[in-house]
Amino acid sequence: MKNKALHSKTSFYSASKSPFKLLGIGILFSSFLLSGCISLPLVSYEPPKQSIPTENSKYSFTPTLITPPSSPLYISHKTAKKMPDVTSEEQHKSDINRTFYPIIWQEMQHQFHLSIEHLGKYDRHIDVFRKKPNYLKTVTLRAKPYLHYILTQVQLRDMPYEIALLPMIESGFRPTARSNKEASGLWQFIPNTGRLYGLEQNWWYDGRQDVIKSTQAALDYLQSLYRINNNDWLLALASYNAGPGNIRKAIRKYHKKQPQQKAQPNYWDIQPYLPKETQNYVPKLLAVSHVINHSDLFNAELEPIDNVPFFAAVPLPKQIHLKKAIQLAKVSETTFNQLNAGYLSQITPPNGDYHLLLPLDKVEHFQNMIASNQELFTIQWQKHKIKRGESLGLIAQHYKTSQKEIQKLNNLKSHRIRAGKTLLIPIPSRTQTTKTTQLAKVTTKQNRQVTKKIHKVRAGESLWRIARAYGISVKSLSRWNNLSPSKPLKLGMKLTIWQKKPTSKNATFAHYKIQAGDSLWKIARKNSISTKTLAKYNSLSLKAYLKPGQLLKIPI
Repeated sequence: MKNKALHSKTSFYSASKSPFKLLGIGILFSSFLLSGCISLPLVSYEPPKQSIPTENSKYSFTPTLITPPSSPLYISHKTAKKMPDVTSEEQHKSDINRTFYPIIWQEMQHQFHLSIEHLGKYDRHIDVFRKKPNYLKTVTLRAKPYLHYILTQVQLRDMPYEIALLPMIESGFRPTARSNKEASGLWQFIPNTGRLYGLEQNWWYDGRQDVIKSTQAALDYLQSLYRINNNDWLLALASYNAGPGNIRKAIRKYHKKQPQQKAQPNYWDIQPYLPKETQNYVPKLLAVSHVINHSDLFNAELEPIDNVPFFAAVPLPKQIHLKKAIQLAKVSETTFNQLNAGYLSQITPPNGDYHLLLPLDKVEHFQNMIASNQELFTIQWQKHKIKRGESLGLIAQHYKTSQKEIQKLNNLKSHRIRAGKTLLIPIPSRTQTTKTTQLAKVTTKQNRQVTKKIHKVRAGESLWRIARAYGISVKSLSRWNNLSPSKPLKLGMKLTIWQKKPTSKNATFAHYKIQAGDSLWKIARKNSISTKTLAKYNSLSLKAYLKPGQLLKIPI
């Protein structure tokens, strides 16, 4: 990757969370790619405790020892507080010379300290994974675009490695996963908790499905839960699943059953008093971490995931059509949607700071394209709220577009629509140009002025009757109001009327003798002018009483 990828408009994952800023290390980008991740201060290496099962556990085996690097890059959350200070120069040398694990599972191996610490307490859940040999292959394949980013953020916060696998339990690493409780995204935020942690949710966009924003929010939330649960990660994880209120309730039940116990209970103490899902939630995470830690012994097939960044975030200056972005980036639609699942429409939101996530090798080309072609940000669309009785065909006809285009823009799999929902309607650019040109012709032809009028449709009126009353053609009236001539008008509908405005210099008149039973409206209709125009040139009010034999001036 060229150094241009470090341009201020592109960030690895998120500029605000840049590991370079957090650690204050001036590491060259080339060495970053060689190392694969960001270094923490140097410590002397202590071989990790081996995850050898206890005598009480039925999984009695001796795990294969992988020789660790002489200068480990990441350390346990338990030993983080014991790190001695080192100079940035020493740190830089350590980062360049250390061993690099090319596959992310090697990076994670023997770092699952929670599963090691609680070995023997989740055997039943290990059996579940053993009975589903294809599950881990499937779910680790889904994790491929996201895992390096998530693990990097977990490491930077010095959190347990098990948390990087939490989306396996929550969503199976599907960013569009939704639960029956309205939870959504990789981390399965419910709407209220998502908003509490800054995840915007609207018609255009759902931050719970944004890879970067949801991951930051989830880790913030977990760290908060860790603090309020007396620095107990298992209770924090249980709180993430059940909510802090249910954890407090379970603790109260535990104390009621065990009044002699005054100390703070741990997860295993209160497990019987938790909701059924939460009773299995934490053991399931520990079990999958254990199986991945010893994948060779469990014959678990894991998708090889390169231990390097998969994507970069490219800020968007304006709205863009996602189909255009896919074409420009030259990336598959599947990969693009995996990385940008937060966008619910085919167009990015009109206001706010948004980004696109793209594979690293596609970023530079995409940046160059959007910088040199501002027409890409010219979006022509209109929002339409579906009314009762409307069909997709009628809506397409009304906006002079095709039903197929509306379906494509709104990701509709069929022609079925529901009243109250909102559709984005593509407006063909040629239609927009034609309208502007035609209006300009009306206003400028022969230097004549025009006047705009609004006509409110009354009972019994049709396009033909209204057009005749104003002395205009049905075709013009339909065009000005984007109507189909065959479509019936609705009572109260407001129509725009453009009329030539005669001046005192060039106006000519005919005279009409009022007959018995005449009214201004009838006379105006007969002469193809508006009632207001007729009243104006005869200095009459619209409610004036007409006398038979009286002469009226009719502008012609």
